Amino acid sequence: MTKHAIIYLLAFAAPGLVGFVSFGIYTRVLRPEDYAVYSVGVSLAYLIGTVLYGWLRFALGRYQSEAPRTDFMPFTLRAFGALTVLAIPAIAVAVLLFLPDLPVLALAAILAMTAAQALFDITQEVRRARHESAAFARLSIARSLVSFSLGTSAALLFASGSAVVAGIAAGFALVSLLSLHRLLAPGRGVRPQSDVIRRFWRYGLPLSLSGLVFAGNATLARLIVGWMLGAAAAGHFGAALDVTSQLTGIVASAVAAIVGPMAIRAYADQGRAGSSTQLATGAELFLAAMVPTVVGLMIVAPVFGEVVAGKEFEAEIALLLPLLALSRGLNAFAQFYLHIGFQIVERPLRQVACGAVTLATNLVASVILIGQFGVLGAAYGIVIGDVTGVAVSILLLKPVFPMPIPARSLARVGLCALVMLAACLPVLNGLSLPASRLLGLTVVTGAVAYLLAALALDVAGARSDFLPQAVRRLRGALGS
Repeated sequence: MTKHAIIYLLAFAAPGLVGFVSFGIYTRVLRPEDYAVYSVGVSLAYLIGTVLYGWLRFALGRYQSEAPRTDFMPFTLRAFGALTVLAIPAIAVAVLLFLPDLPVLALAAILAMTAAQALFDITQEVRRARHESAAFARLSIARSLVSFSLGTSAALLFASGSAVVAGIAAGFALVSLLSLHRLLAPGRGVRPQSDVIRRFWRYGLPLSLSGLVFAGNATLARLIVGWMLGAAAAGHFGAALDVTSQLTGIVASAVAAIVGPMAIRAYADQGRAGSSTQLATGAELFLAAMVPTVVGLMIVAPVFGEVVAGKEFEAEIALLLPLLALSRGLNAFAQFYLHIGFQIVERPLRQVACGAVTLATNLVASVILIGQFGVLGAAYGIVIGDVTGVAVSILLLKPVFPMPIPARSLARVGLCALVMLAACLPVLNGLSLPASRLLGLTVVTGAVAYLLAALALDVAGARSDFLPQAVRRLRGALGS
């Protein structure tokens, strides 16, 4: 499991690094108002795509993991094409009727990204379910490089949030076509039976609702800030939320990409006991990767914005980063780990309920707290929503599939995080260096301290499993 997780980490880390660079460019080239168009536009594209196509992607990942030799792509592409032809034009007409002042370029870019991103995610879901981690990584990196080239070119040429969204959408579309070429090769597997297709609908459609409420949580937060505080504040908040979502999402997606399919396969082959064993291992791996990411972002918040973002965004990112890092960590734990339990036992409506409670709590808390604390109130609101979502997820899972949360693993990871904190604080507070060098030194110090502590405590088999494998591979490479 650790080996595949590392491959997926590279698959998400390389695009994350590219996205990190593009974030620095966008926050320097775009005004906060234009950044708000980009941030809200990308968020809306994902939200609409989840509603229209999410059921396909979620069900595909579930049943492809269970039956890796079955070829679901012909049915999936027919459904995708029908939805695109029928729904996308209808959405465009409805939006123009109700929002006649919305720029046509912005609408076109958002809808193009909706379809292109959904198609790319569908092709990647097949590779993830089949454990084709190397192909997954290659395509993920290629997509990020193409989108980066087109998106940043649009930003530099036009300084327009709409143009940036259009460029990123083009990147998704181009690499999706390349990915499909391999997946549609003849002889890929047997066709699914009609009863499996019916299960697609029954399982996938409720998960689309779940995706709607979870994706809507981040979109709603941006929209509430814009409504109550204006477009510039929405740009500032969106920038802080984007960078924290990106960094925590890299880690969460990498671990979940292997934990979910392996747990589902184990449940099909060995029942609940086998799946729980896989999940216990996955839980430790997830915590070992996510906790230092969240704690690290909290530690470096004072200098992070100054180094990474443009001048107009620095102060807000430093202010919001600790709270939003906590929020995204909790959100990732719920979506990418806890909710695997709902998917294993095919109880998607319970997952929808968790998302609905999270969304409603965020809405109420944000409206109340923004009035008192401004943009910081939006961060408080989203944290409160995510804490509530984790608690409700655990409660609703208990009667159907209690997810293992190993206390000893959590304690070991927490101790490693404390070691990291103790190593970083003297560097961050005791040295007088330029912000970029201080940030780099703090990150390296924290990473080394955490890694040494993880090896000493054998977190996620780092000393007993991964290190011996790495040494053997290194010796083999040197010997050849």
